[in-house]
Amino acid sequence: MKSKGLIIITIIIILGISFAFLRMDIQAKERRIHQHLENQWQDNTVKESEKFQTHLPIVSIDTLGQVIPGAPKSTFEEFPNELFFEEEYEEDDEGKNITGSFSVIDLQKGNNSLEDKPTLNSLAELRIRGNSSRYFDKKSYAVNLVIKDGSENKKEVAGMSAHNKWVLNGPFLYRSLLRNYVTYNISGQIMEYSPNVRYCELFIDNEYQGVYLLMETPSKGKGRIDISKPEKNNNITDYIIRLDRKGKGDHEINDYSAYTYRNGVSGIDVRYPGSAKITEGLMSYIEDDISKLQRILYSYDLTNKKDGYTQYIDLNSFAEYYVINEFFGDSDAGRFSTFYYKSARGKLKTAVWDFNNSCNNYIDYEKDQAGFSMLDVPLFDVLIKDEKFIDAVVAKYRDLRKDVLSEEYLLNYIDETNLWLGDAVDRNYEKWGYVFDLANYNGMNYLTPVERNYTSHEESVEQMKDYIEARGDWLDRNIDVLYQYCHESKIKDQLIR
Repeated sequence: MKSKGLIIITIIIILGISFAFLRMDIQAKERRIHQHLENQWQDNTVKESEKFQTHLPIVSIDTLGQVIPGAPKSTFEEFPNELFFEEEYEEDDEGKNITGSFSVIDLQKGNNSLEDKPTLNSLAELRIRGNSSRYFDKKSYAVNLVIKDGSENKKEVAGMSAHNKWVLNGPFLYRSLLRNYVTYNISGQIMEYSPNVRYCELFIDNEYQGVYLLMETPSKGKGRIDISKPEKNNNITDYIIRLDRKGKGDHEINDYSAYTYRNGVSGIDVRYPGSAKITEGLMSYIEDDISKLQRILYSYDLTNKKDGYTQYIDLNSFAEYYVINEFFGDSDAGRFSTFYYKSARGKLKTAVWDFNNSCNNYIDYEKDQAGFSMLDVPLFDVLIKDEKFIDAVVAKYRDLRKDVLSEEYLLNYIDETNLWLGDAVDRNYEKWGYVFDLANYNGMNYLTPVERNYTSHEESVEQMKDYIEARGDWLDRNIDVLYQYCHESKIKDQLIR
């Protein structure tokens, strides 16, 4: 009897702990701040001032007379027949930074003015970031907050958890100004982690630069990716890796998919532990750990109950990632700008990043609402051969279409955000509005061909909404088609050791 009682008590305790963790996860998602819905950024009370005012946070950068590095050496004017250069330019200063000053005015009560005292002041290492976006007239920037000796200066920014690494994303090729804000926040209602974002207006050396998004990076930290530091004299470690263009990373590994040429032009770079903590032993552990999963995925053991891949990846996380990126039609997902993370005693999970090209906004060609875009990307190209994975994707999609991926929810979210941005949109296009004149067309600042470009912000917003409606309708009718990719006739003899 005593043993039965102990068993019952143990079960109750386990269930209680499980419920507590579930509740914590739910609460974490509920705590996500959607800036356009929060009271502190709603009040547009105009102050008695002739200085610039906005209900958005104001970010100011002083370069101290330096040029922010990272811009491509070649330009459209030099190569007018080239539409897109990938990495085919000379980057003498790539990876270099300048140190300037970085300040934020975010009173979170009424309008912010340039006359107000900054709520954050810090030195910052600065550089231009991105790949094709380096060519845009409106640049994006990597920001690393530091103190005088160059060490980290972790600070809370616009209500986001304290950290030293940030991104200033300049919405430009997507003229709606909405893609990253909407997709990161929607993803944050679905996934364990999605970068938090805040709209702001940017000044560099006192010159207005327009509407920007202050963004977290997928990195270790409180409020970001919750993993542990490496232990001293122990090569077993938690880690974050990024799949991106080969040769772009600082700590690329020669994993199984790399030396079997399954990653194509992509390579895996270790993002955490970073340069200050990474060792050859840690690199070797991460390389072996991710290769072990890859060997299982690309072998006949794919669905083996004892040694199958679900022991090593979080199936739910991968299904969520797949659904989000298929729904929004992100052209880079799974190939470039793709983050994975793993605790030493846990399973590999996904983190979304970079929706600039989503919703038919890929610079080189049109991508309509039909078809699946992740059938041939690393890892997912074999995951779709397992019915268990397709079951998870289809079930996840059906559930989310009743909730945060429903047409009504998304269109309302877009309209509310756009309305809330208000005069900031007008100010942004006083600076950058020349892009709506197609007489200025070139292959760097515009979609190709010229007919794909819209001549107003309003038309660009409608394009995004139209795509979401059409994409959702197509997927509703065709999501079950994914089952053909895990049918025995489809996968027979395709998997190799």
